[in-house]
Amino acid sequence: MSENNTIAILNEYIEGAKVTNDSAALKELNCKFRLLVPGTEDDEELEHLRKNVYAVVSEVVYLREELKKADLRNKSVLTETEHAEILKVQQLIDCNLFTYHFQPIVRADTGDIYSYEALMRAGDMQGITPFHILKYAELTDRLDEVEQYTFLNVLGFIDKHRELFEDRPVFINSMPSTRVASESSAEIERMLERLSDMVVVEMTENSEFNDDELNEIKKKYSRLGVRIAIDDYGTGYSNISNLLRYKPNYVKIDRTLLSGIENNPNKKHFVREIIDFCHENDILALAEGVESTEELRTVILLGVDLIQGFYTARPSSEIIQALPYDLRTEIRSHRQERDDGKRMKIYSAQDGERVALDKLNREGYDRIIIGNGYLEGNVAVTGSQYLETNIHIETVESFRGTICLDSAVLSNIPGRPCIDIGSDSSVTIILCGSNKLENGGIRVPASSKLCMRGKGSLDISLGGASYFGIGNDLRSPHGELLFEQDGTISITADSHDGVCIGSGLGGTIRVARGRYLLRAEGSMNVCMGAFSGTANIDIIGCDFDGFASGARSTVIGSLEGEASINVRYSSIKCESHSLHTAALGTLDGKSAAINAESVSINITTSAEFLTTFGALEYDSDIRLERSAIRLKCEGANALLFGGMSGRTFLTAADIDLSAELSTQYEDCFIPETSDITVSGGKYRINVNGVVREELTASPD
Repeated sequence: MSENNTIAILNEYIEGAKVTNDSAALKELNCKFRLLVPGTEDDEELEHLRKNVYAVVSEVVYLREELKKADLRNKSVLTETEHAEILKVQQLIDCNLFTYHFQPIVRADTGDIYSYEALMRAGDMQGITPFHILKYAELTDRLDEVEQYTFLNVLGFIDKHRELFEDRPVFINSMPSTRVASESSAEIERMLERLSDMVVVEMTENSEFNDDELNEIKKKYSRLGVRIAIDDYGTGYSNISNLLRYKPNYVKIDRTLLSGIENNPNKKHFVREIIDFCHENDILALAEGVESTEELRTVILLGVDLIQGFYTARPSSEIIQALPYDLRTEIRSHRQERDDGKRMKIYSAQDGERVALDKLNREGYDRIIIGNGYLEGNVAVTGSQYLETNIHIETVESFRGTICLDSAVLSNIPGRPCIDIGSDSSVTIILCGSNKLENGGIRVPASSKLCMRGKGSLDISLGGASYFGIGNDLRSPHGELLFEQDGTISITADSHDGVCIGSGLGGTIRVARGRYLLRAEGSMNVCMGAFSGTANIDIIGCDFDGFASGARSTVIGSLEGEASINVRYSSIKCESHSLHTAALGTLDGKSAAINAESVSINITTSAEFLTTFGALEYDSDIRLERSAIRLKCEGANALLFGGMSGRTFLTAADIDLSAELSTQYEDCFIPETSDITVSGGKYRINVNGVVREELTASPD
């Protein structure tokens, strides 16, 4: 018999075996095969192959027959209701009618949504829950198909609607013991790799996996760049040593450990140990199934990182973008209680109310909420400059209104704001009398606007490793800041790094009048502007006095971002003593545009590397008109205008400039890279003891 004929007969036999489900049919098939391949006894190799094929097919058919019998036995004991349910589940799987709801997982420090879990649903099939799906899929040996559809459906939805999740990851439940068909498995892996930053694979801890099986699972997800989470921790096989085998990114603490935890010391102790272990091993601890305010507070106080449950948000077919403000406030309050070691007492100010700080202080209040129950209104907060309090103020989101501070003294722990403006808000603060903010300033998120008015004064003393006075923290941009008050704003900071007025990523600052005394001392400091972002600053009709010292500092402008500074009809005094400094401009930003018109400017600086006006490293565009300017600067690499590289464009018209510069250079700017235009004015420039009365490049 030819080799081709043998292969053809084997293929025919195998095709027949695929649809053979019982012993009788197999016997008939084997007889037919024996007739098609006669005389195999004389061919030892062929006879060996025939017996092996018989053995494998017999085993497969036997297993099918046993499964069929088991299925019949199971179905025979099902009730009429269960028969109806199993038919629905079969239809659900046959037609892939699954739908999915998404439940938010929230941060335990801010209440912001961190991620979502995709939860399987049965579409429009009444009475069919995920429990029914898994029960009957297991009964009919179809869990593999459920696993396959779960990944394909959810990954496809994420891919199509990525913008709805705002780059937040989605947890997908997996049953690692299932075996998805090879074609689907390859497609799933391709999608996982493409969406790796958006996916967390969630599986139940199972000690029945041997080390080789577990290593294969971990290796696969590591290769795809996908994070993993262990679900239901605290039940079944859960133990620390087994957890170390998985080395997950997340551990979901099971609901059974959290139910009633507020009144159960043993549960508290066990959950705290789990959380501590997670933190020691760079794992995020997630409390799953939180259903009450008491459970929420307890798990936050125990130090959990993430929270999921009906209390924070129920699963929804729509992607929820944010929790309600009241719930986020509650979460932040519990977190603050953990950080501060005491529970916050909150006072809700009514529209039109005049809140007396001395009364609230006596009654032990820590926080005033403005806008609770109303989104437009006016509140006055009164006190005495001699009355120290531990009270701070927050406004709700989307608040539009006025806060009058009348001799109010507010405080918070270092690094937290004394006045926290909610997002999407527009708030006017009216200053009356002498007001003080201690340890923190006024936070204005990027989506909000703050206007300062009134004839009173505001003194802000800042503490903490990083600080901001009026604006936002160093990781964020700030909203629109408008200063229209007539009194003095004084900000003093003696810390590692920060911004007196402004933020880390910058924003718009408009100063219309008033007096400003800003003193920033530390490692890296900005008096007014931005830390790493773009500073857009417009100053008109004010009296500004700024002092900065440290390794790197900018008085008005940005440390690392671009700076656009417009100053008119103002008095500007700057003093800076640092290793690297820019008085008006930027240290590392790509450009600085400075316009000064009808101003009095007095600048004293000393640094190893410095520029008085412009960008120290890149391009500078400087325009000075009808102004009196007094400069005194010294440093090994000190310049009055522009920087060490890039282009410097300087236009000076009708200015009175008196400058004294001590530097290694022979001029007050780099002549080869500078374009200077001068029209009118009076100049007296002393560079290293050489005096001249013109603002042009020195002759070669």
